[in-house]
Amino acid sequence: MYKGFILILCLIISGCAGQQQANNELANLLYNQDPQRVLDKLQVSEPAKRDFAQFHLNLGLLQFMTADFKSAIATLSLAKREMAVLAASSVSENIGAGSVNETLRSYSGYPTDRVMVHTILALSYLFNNDIDGARVEVLQADIAMKKLTEQHALNGQLASAHLLAGIIYELLDEQSNALISYRNAADIIQQRGLVLPLGLQQALLRNSFKLGAEEQYAAYKKQFPSLATPTNNNKSQVFALYFDGVVSSKIQRSIVVPSLNGEQLIRISMPDYPAKSAPIEQAVIDLQRTQLVENIDSLVRDDLSKEYPSILLLTTTRAIAKYQLVKKADQEDSLFAALINLVTLLTEVADLRSWNMLPATIQFAYIETPESELLIDSRYNVSKKVTIKKGTKNIFLINSLSNNIFHYQQ
Repeated sequence: MYKGFILILCLIISGCAGQQQANNELANLLYNQDPQRVLDKLQVSEPAKRDFAQFHLNLGLLQFMTADFKSAIATLSLAKREMAVLAASSVSENIGAGSVNETLRSYSGYPTDRVMVHTILALSYLFNNDIDGARVEVLQADIAMKKLTEQHALNGQLASAHLLAGIIYELLDEQSNALISYRNAADIIQQRGLVLPLGLQQALLRNSFKLGAEEQYAAYKKQFPSLATPTNNNKSQVFALYFDGVVSSKIQRSIVVPSLNGEQLIRISMPDYPAKSAPIEQAVIDLQRTQLVENIDSLVRDDLSKEYPSILLLTTTRAIAKYQLVKKADQEDSLFAALINLVTLLTEVADLRSWNMLPATIQFAYIETPESELLIDSRYNVSKKVTIKKGTKNIFLINSLSNNIFHYQQ
């Protein structure tokens, strides 16, 4: 009976840990396999119901990367709804997380997930030639960020989401909204102590000029003295976004120590991220290099850091509860207590779930050109030529993990 009880629990926990290990391996495969092959492997997996949000986030992102925009919209919209519903966990899940481990709680996403899902959806709508759908998503991203900022100043605040909103508003000739979004993006970047990308500097100067906002234009002209004065011309506008790499996957750090009386072993397991190692690569569009707007890898680490105190509190509370359980069992049957102690050790695993297929960085470049052909270089798109119509507005998305270059033109 004892062995059967232990076996069932161990199978349940090993299944949870094995599924996340498989997810991490799939994310790492993106560096050397085409996204379609990774998508094919992910689609045959059968996630537990509590992992549905994470599964659909990754599935939708891979569908987007393989240019299946309609499927990406459906899948990511589902993930968005799932995260909203799961924001308030059920009582039974809280009990499971408090007594066994946190993998028994449904994954409801971190702040970065809750904003990035709108960004990927907006891009999916845009490249599916539905700019109005894209506009709705950037509006929802702004609402999500306003809710998150009530808790922490930069919690869930993504400069890239505001930048994309500015681009979409500019395409729609909503210059006032575009300037506000570009300004929000610049504020976040500066608060993080990063350098404003040249393309964003140009956007602030260009849109304040178009609006006739003389005071703002003069301030930006003084702030960016090296930039040329904007002019009304018939050159094509090119907004280029570059997704580089893949965010880090979490790892588990564990320690096993004896209790004070030496009669039990107590295990503490916490999620962590490995040290950063991958260099940031850039794309080049007609000799113009993309520049960093968002380090998503740093943001997901910040998300975990903010959650760390509550995770540690629940982990230590759970360790005390497990200790008391074994102690009580020992009063009736020492053998059973030893087996229960073994179960408490085996079931103490960290929650390593995350949206672990997001790009590591998001970069941006802006170009005005009279030419009808662009030369794009990136990690896998070596000297690839793309054609644009003269006098048009264009958005390109380049991805270091794929040879697909997505293009929206108007």
